[in-house]
Amino acid sequence: MVALAVALAASRLVASTPEDAGLAARCARGFPVECRELGRARLTGDGVERDDRLAAAYLTEACEIGDPAACSDLGVLYAVGRGFAQSDDRASALARRACEQGAAIACSNQGALLAEGVGEWPPKGASGADPGAPVVRLFRTACDAGVPEGCANLGTAHEGGKLAPREARTAARAFGRACDAGLALACHRLALLVQKRPEVASGLSPAALHARGCAAGIAPACDAAGAKIPAPGPQTPAARLVDDPGAFVLGIPGSGGFSPGELTARGGPGARPKRALADLRRPPEAIRAAVPEELRARLGVDGPAASGMGGDAAVELLVALRRPLLGQCYETARAHAAERTEVFAIVFLDGDGHPADLRVASRPADAPLEECVRGVVERWEFPASEEGASGPFLVRQAFDASPGPPAEYAGPGDLRPALRDPACVQKALRIPAELRGSRGGATVKLAVDATGKPGLVHPLTPLPDGIVSAVAAAIRSCPWSAGADADGRPAALWTTVTVKLDAQ
Repeated sequence: MVALAVALAASRLVASTPEDAGLAARCARGFPVECRELGRARLTGDGVERDDRLAAAYLTEACEIGDPAACSDLGVLYAVGRGFAQSDDRASALARRACEQGAAIACSNQGALLAEGVGEWPPKGASGADPGAPVVRLFRTACDAGVPEGCANLGTAHEGGKLAPREARTAARAFGRACDAGLALACHRLALLVQKRPEVASGLSPAALHARGCAAGIAPACDAAGAKIPAPGPQTPAARLVDDPGAFVLGIPGSGGFSPGELTARGGPGARPKRALADLRRPPEAIRAAVPEELRARLGVDGPAASGMGGDAAVELLVALRRPLLGQCYETARAHAAERTEVFAIVFLDGDGHPADLRVASRPADAPLEECVRGVVERWEFPASEEGASGPFLVRQAFDASPGPPAEYAGPGDLRPALRDPACVQKALRIPAELRGSRGGATVKLAVDATGKPGLVHPLTPLPDGIVSAVAAAIRSCPWSAGADADGRPAALWTTVTVKLDAQ
């Protein structure tokens, strides 16, 4: 499994420059901060070729591994339809969750979405006399944490007077904090405010503030400064944020700001016709060769292979991340639980990144297991594609033989399986050297049979194969007490174990 993890890491160093190859390797080994940084770099084109779909995939990986800041970034992508099909629901849910988990920029984003009518309005905790107070609190929370977008939004709220009392001096202070933190849009808005109300910020030069805004490609700031407008770059804010001084900012560090009311442009008059599923029926040779001959007809890959078809790095990255989650299908009533079973799924995606055609087969044939895998993969979402339908993609997972009667969930009066030494798994855990430094915890589910033997270990959240393998080995090395039913008879039962990875 360690060799597999290393090989997978190497295969995923897609389109990388020498500067980001180390980050990509660590991301592939399960380090969420590195995945987040790769995603932001791909989004802004900072040192690497800009690729919105790959950015979306890296940020999804970081979010699903457990990084709240990456979840906040994903919410912005869903809000503006960049890398993913636009979804207000997904944007709102991700911002709210990330804010609750401590990502201060997500609190600002949640407030901006609420102010633009995305999510519950009036917000939870609002009063009839002051419905905007919860939104302003979100902005202030982010600003107090040093988030420039939060300060810019706080300033906008106090300057506009719709969500908060109109207080020009408070607005100027908030814009000033955001400007000093590097948000060019805030410098531009502060310059406009000082021009109208010079007394709110004595000593500040509108010309100097406009120059800072112009450096980020804000055209009106360049006009006011009498300077040439530079080419747009990562720090250039969305057009609506410039045109409408009352618009609130969605933030991703490294960017100039996005607007929840402005969708990313897609296609255009000269756009190529989009691919249809019918254009993709010939499988790449690598996929055809990976599927056993007796299953090819069921999976639709028995025809001639296509030549010259490249892979899709964004999709393959997320398939590799999520594949271990198919282990939850151990819990289904398998037709051949006593045999090791390998399941193959061929999936085609529509242009919005949702499975549009999915075929599943197993060896030996196991209909309940196939149906479970189908249900899991159908819920997966991938980056959208400007080119339309894409695929086929192969999802392949082996399921170990069940050691005995199927495990059940503990019910009222049942005695759960337990480690004889509660600290044993943590003490026995030996994470491979190339995976050390992972943060957070790993929660896995396992079945403990009636004799106290553990097995069928699978993660409940995305984890690199090497970590899953190390946790499983530690679990199997520890003595367990078997569970029992309400009458005291030994029984095979499911249980969970969580270990701290940063203790290694």
